[in-house]
Amino acid sequence: MKENLLNYKPIKTDNNEVKSIYENETVTLIYPKKFGRIEKWIKKKIGGPEELRRPLDKYTTYIWELCNGKNTIGDIISKFDGKFGEEVAPADVRVQAFIKQLLELNLISFDI
Repeated sequence: MKENLLNYKPIKTDNNEVKSIYENETVTLIYPKKFGRIEKWIKKKIGGPEELRRPLDKYTTYIWELCNGKNTIGDIISKFDGKFGEEVAPADVRVQAFIKQLLELNLISFDI
């Protein structure tokens, strides 16, 4: 990860459609499913959920909680590694991968 990216502060997207709920001490993210044209047609015919539920594990829940606009990516990596140590080695790779997923899903943005 480039050094300047370590100074970016991830923050949860301010979107009323995205919900996070605690279930059994971990977070489940709930957000609307974006249907393509064919998916919309199939959904009309056979039905299906309007939203996606993404249950997080204890590691990704911890990262999600730290995406509050106060912690830099560098801070998150340091705290993540400090809390879980060898369980999550290499911490920087795991944090980076999860942050990337959250960005791709538009669940977080960066406060630079």
